[in-house]
Amino acid sequence: MGSWCAENLYDVQAWRDHGLEMTASSNEAAKLFDGVLRQLVSWIDCEQLGGIEKTSNNMLAAEPDFLMGKVLTLGMHAIGTGHSVHKDKEYEQKLADMLEQSRKCTSRERKHALAVNYFAQGEMQSACIEWEKILAEHPNDLLAVKFAHDGYFFLGDCYGKRDSVERVIHKWKPEMPCYSYLHGMLAFGLEESGQYDSARKHAETALEMNRQDCWATHAIAHCNEMEGKYKEGLNFMESTVGDWSPCWMLACHNFWHTALYYIEQADYESALSIYDREICDRSKATGMMLDMVDAASLLLRLEMEGVNLGHERWKALKCVVEPHIDDHTLTFNDAHIAMVLSRLEDDSEDLVDKHASSINNFVKAQYRGDNAHITRDLGEAICEAIVDHKNRRFEAAFDKMYPIWSQVYRIGGSHAQRDVFTQVLIHSGLNSPNYVHKQRAIDIIEERRKMKPNSPLIDRLLEKHKKTEHH
Repeated sequence: MGSWCAENLYDVQAWRDHGLEMTASSNEAAKLFDGVLRQLVSWIDCEQLGGIEKTSNNMLAAEPDFLMGKVLTLGMHAIGTGHSVHKDKEYEQKLADMLEQSRKCTSRERKHALAVNYFAQGEMQSACIEWEKILAEHPNDLLAVKFAHDGYFFLGDCYGKRDSVERVIHKWKPEMPCYSYLHGMLAFGLEESGQYDSARKHAETALEMNRQDCWATHAIAHCNEMEGKYKEGLNFMESTVGDWSPCWMLACHNFWHTALYYIEQADYESALSIYDREICDRSKATGMMLDMVDAASLLLRLEMEGVNLGHERWKALKCVVEPHIDDHTLTFNDAHIAMVLSRLEDDSEDLVDKHASSINNFVKAQYRGDNAHITRDLGEAICEAIVDHKNRRFEAAFDKMYPIWSQVYRIGGSHAQRDVFTQVLIHSGLNSPNYVHKQRAIDIIEERRKMKPNSPLIDRLLEKHKKTEHH
């Protein structure tokens, strides 16, 4: 990472001068807050500051009662979706203490504390509303920009993701720290909204300013995926790997995108090589939910292509998913946890039952918040369908998933990530003994073609189905 991450960090007065007054007495804490934020937005450790974890610890050590420091660290836990207030009472208490402390702080700080608490409680829409309130008054509040961007991602709200950044980017000056990263964020929102040409332009602008912008790289990867430009995508990702792979917080995901191009082209050996060489170890090392879902999704996609994965690859992910069986912070995570648990050889049935029971108890508890509603409406059925699909109960899997297919975007993630659920549905329909299911699966394929007009993967699946039907 360039030296900019540790240079000209804002002290208490500098934050005030930029209209972002903070309740803090320590200039060191204020500067380290800036350092953490820059690392968060750029997805990479700053060597001069010792990395994001050390910078966070030093920030709170410099001023233990620094409210915005608590907002930032607790917010990163919430946005990471790996901490659950339903089972981590210490985390829940820290959030409550943060809220109480915020009553003595500025209006902007109170909104930040409220937003982080909302998100941690599963009320993602309410959190985004608070971040938007902040941005309406303080368009240069980078933390609100970043957290709102992530919040809309987890809601599956592509237009919110686009518009939130688009509303503020013209109010920034190019010399402001992290300005270039706004172009990468906007690029991703534009891509998810189907505006691929505009997305590419903003991503390229970001990369011209900072070639290590892995989020802008990621936006271009999405464009190539959705437009079916797999060879171009491979060339782009592999020729720039030296720029984006040091960004360890997103590297696993960008390797996942690279592997998807290989799967579409039926080069399973190369895709599996990326999994074994990069994705598996990274997901185990970080334990991050983003990395876990990449690993699970890639293995399932390969499995549906008929690749013999063996049991060891699935088994290696057990240590990553098992601690999160009772989290229920995000339906998207639960669905990928179900993929792994249903494919463990020895204690698969027990863990699947444990997860299903935990989801059912979560639903019965009638928690408030978006994820609780989404789990009730969609999540439980999706997880059951994934297990049915694994156990070749294709008719049951299709029956559970088909009625909710048009609503799956609500579980969050990107179009490319959610495509694995469309593939499960198509695969279940084509393999179901029910003729109506087969016809509906073909209809879904045509729907998918509208979004992804060039997909050899689907062509292969249809060809295989036709051969089976003729026999």
